[in-house]
Amino acid sequence: MKFPRSIHDLPIRYKLFLGISFACILAITVGSTVIYALVRRTIEQNIESELKNSTSTILNMVRTSVEVSIKNHLRAVAEKNRDIVSYFYEMSRSGELTEDEAKRRAEAVLLSQKIGETGYIYCIDSNGFILVHNKRALLHTNVANFEFVRDQMARKEGYMEYDWKNPEEAVARPKALYMTYFAPWDWIISVSSYRSEFSSLVNVDDFRKSILSLRFGKEGYSFVMTGKGELVVHPSLEGQQSYYAENARNSDFVKEICARKNGKIIYKWKNPNDAEPRTKLAMFSYIPDLDWIVASSSYLDEFYAPLYSVRNLFVAMVLLSLVLILPLTVRISAAITNPLLELMNRFAAGAPGDFSARVDKRSGDELGQLASYFNLFMDKLEQYNKKLQGEILEREQAEEGLRLSEEMFSKAFKSNPNGMCILSLKDSRIINANDSLLIATGYSREEVFGKSAMEAAIFGKEGQTRRLIDSMNRRGHAHNLEIEFFAKSGEVRIGMLSAEAIEIGGERCMLMTIEDITDRKRLEREVMEIGDRERQRIGQDLHDDLCSHLIGIEVLSAVLSRRLEEKSSDEDAAYAGKIRTLISEAIEKARRLARGLCPVHMVSYGLESALRELCINVGEVFKISCDLKCRESVLIHDNTVATHLFYIAQEAVQNAVKHSMAKTITLELTLDNGLVSLAVSDNGQGMPQGSASTKGMGLRIMHQRAKMIGGAIKIRQNPEGGSIIRCCVRDPDRKDVAHGQSQG
Repeated sequence: MKFPRSIHDLPIRYKLFLGISFACILAITVGSTVIYALVRRTIEQNIESELKNSTSTILNMVRTSVEVSIKNHLRAVAEKNRDIVSYFYEMSRSGELTEDEAKRRAEAVLLSQKIGETGYIYCIDSNGFILVHNKRALLHTNVANFEFVRDQMARKEGYMEYDWKNPEEAVARPKALYMTYFAPWDWIISVSSYRSEFSSLVNVDDFRKSILSLRFGKEGYSFVMTGKGELVVHPSLEGQQSYYAENARNSDFVKEICARKNGKIIYKWKNPNDAEPRTKLAMFSYIPDLDWIVASSSYLDEFYAPLYSVRNLFVAMVLLSLVLILPLTVRISAAITNPLLELMNRFAAGAPGDFSARVDKRSGDELGQLASYFNLFMDKLEQYNKKLQGEILEREQAEEGLRLSEEMFSKAFKSNPNGMCILSLKDSRIINANDSLLIATGYSREEVFGKSAMEAAIFGKEGQTRRLIDSMNRRGHAHNLEIEFFAKSGEVRIGMLSAEAIEIGGERCMLMTIEDITDRKRLEREVMEIGDRERQRIGQDLHDDLCSHLIGIEVLSAVLSRRLEEKSSDEDAAYAGKIRTLISEAIEKARRLARGLCPVHMVSYGLESALRELCINVGEVFKISCDLKCRESVLIHDNTVATHLFYIAQEAVQNAVKHSMAKTITLELTLDNGLVSLAVSDNGQGMPQGSASTKGMGLRIMHQRAKMIGGAIKIRQNPEGGSIIRCCVRDPDRKDVAHGQSQG
């Protein structure tokens, strides 16, 4: 028999034998390994838990001892100093000292004492004012804003802890304080110092026996050392701290414990009676106040002994499995491979195209089902062959139609007089652009193809492109959007954009058509500016010429009326009076018309004055409430901005009167950090979406005016009824926030 070159060339029976053997051995090995690891991990977790709990117990024991020592010491100092203060108080009562002298002597005694290294004594009163302190600058300062001071004011007696950071320090440190109250002088005597400065007060004998009594396994124990590696409590090295410290500094595990302060460590340690170092586990925690590290340690081999028996049992199970698997695998492989050989021969007969080959079904198992599937496969193979030939013909015809469709789209894309562009919706990459867009922008194909819209700089503003892509991802189309696009020369062009979502090669894209309307928009702006100038000229003429003539006629009619009265011509005088009345009304109407066409008040006194005049005019003409709200005087330096804002307000007010049927109109003018906001709100019936009022010429002019000064118009429903029209724009020449208000 020829030896196979690889395992893939082996007969199935050998593959079955190897596969089943490998699977069984692997299953037993993996299972054994997992069980071994789980048992080992459980043992380690139990060890760690026991050591951690012991370490935590020692930590709490030491901390309790520290707290008791600190509290008793501070209490003794506080009560002693209260007696001293009481002594001086009694001297003042007996007349030996004045009260001020008694307080000065008591203060001197208090300040002469030092608590720990940096601690001191201070006094406050019930209102939080400092009465005694070693820093004279703090005397009579109210410190009631500190939480611990408020606690002192409330309690007056007892022990407390808090964190305190001096100005020259980077972080706060824990501090301890005991206070006692001397009522006659309203002194809260406070004795305080940092907790870390009381290590000398701790009596190790209070907890040494308890620590040494803790045992883990046969040889595990707990110990305490300083942050520098010097032993404080140890079962076997008592009295040898200096020797141990000298050697500990040369021990890597001690250095690591001192560096980390908290956690666990596995290291090698050799006792004097051991031949070789043994693996040891230690859990350790840090006490910052004392710069102590408490630890609990144990040898791991004391807990791993039961695992060795489990390991030997697993090895025996693997060997026994091999002995049982061999004969079983041979019988199973024969039952599978013999039918497969017959099936292979039938496949070889059908491979050249003989669809008549069949296999006899001899069993109802999977091999019998496989024979049935083979026969069914051969039955349908000829049918599928015929169907495939038909599908090939249809595909060829479809591909020809697709080619013609792509050719027509390509010609329409290239020849369109408007700019066209295809962008990826995934990364805004430009896939294609027609000649019209390239000519309008001045870019070559190499400068834009394959680049993002921002890299090509055609669409300029990233926010504009991102909003368009987001809208296309949500809606799939966009129609008649006004956008800015940029030529290579830097010229800003205005275009009317329409887009549809398409798919190219499985990638979602956006087909855009951009109509350049820059010249049209420029013409519209020029027409509006000419209209504004003409309106202002007509208004000025009405105000300066017509009103002056009418006033002259009014004066003459008054003179005529007086002369007729003097001549006792009552009927003629009455007619003259009526003429005067009509002329007065004509003067007032001419003035209102002039104010509408030319806001004289704005030219003379600013936008705020013009808006107030507008409100007065609306109230007089339409007999409705119209008010201007202005929290502070607003002065707009750019007259163009002010003029357009006035006409926007005028148009919004007219819409509220004519379309919304409002009874109350409110104008609000605000300025915040150079941003001018003009809002016109009413209580009418509002402007429903899609109505003529929301799509009419007036609103379009308002939007156009806002764009001309770099602003924007927003319309929303008023919660109280009606609508709110708001225009926000930045005054480009603004140097201060508000008129009469300084910077800052």
